[in-house]
Amino acid sequence: MEQFYAQLVALLLGAARAMGIFSAAPVFSTRFVPFQVRVAISFVLGFFLIPAIEVAPGRTEGVHLLLAALAEMVVGLVIGFLCLMVVSVMQIAGALIDLEMGFALAGLFDPLTGQSATVLGNLFQTTALVFFLAMDGHHWLIRTLARSYALVPAGGPLEGTAGGLYVARLFGDLLALSVQLLLPFVAVMLLTMVAFAVLNRAVAQLNIFAIGLGTKTFVGLLLLVLLLPFYGRPLTALFEAGFREALRILDLMRAVPGG
Repeated sequence: MEQFYAQLVALLLGAARAMGIFSAAPVFSTRFVPFQVRVAISFVLGFFLIPAIEVAPGRTEGVHLLLAALAEMVVGLVIGFLCLMVVSVMQIAGALIDLEMGFALAGLFDPLTGQSATVLGNLFQTTALVFFLAMDGHHWLIRTLARSYALVPAGGPLEGTAGGLYVARLFGDLLALSVQLLLPFVAVMLLTMVAFAVLNRAVAQLNIFAIGLGTKTFVGLLLLVLLLPFYGRPLTALFEAGFREALRILDLMRAVPGG
């Protein structure tokens, strides 16, 4: 009976960590994956991970079990959030490019989040999600979930200070990366505006405002078509780095016994 209860607790804690991942990870956290499906998948993964889950002593009853389940959800949220940050970087880069191309006012309804989104922001987000599935990102999530128990035992205490600071620094690095993705478009738009300024000086009768916006849009879309195929390798590297950084953060979150 005690062994059955221990396995039941391991199933609950494993499902809680998996549910945390699916609450934040790309694709799985969208409205297209019903809550019931997420819960079912979480318990299936928890069932298969029972042999790898060792519950910390004194955390199998009452309030301690509830707190352990909440801690497991936090660990899962960290893994899913790191993966979601890569998609968010692409969406931010697309939104900034919209500002350069004049698409900022053309808002779209994003069916994934249920909120409004810019044209290229939505395109970049969808592209990142497609690459996530193409590189078997859902398999990486499961592998990261399995490896996380070697770093943070189920129901074990957590140390959030170092992990939180590391996440903040990592988010700053990803924002800088989104600006780097934007730089080719900024350079081309700047050269286009310089060309229009020279043209306006040479032909004063030309209505620059009438043709400037359309030309910037055409040049930006042309550059997008040329550059988008080259984003595959950096996106794959970003997702792989995201999973590695998630394990690094979990290592920082592991509380040292007696510390």
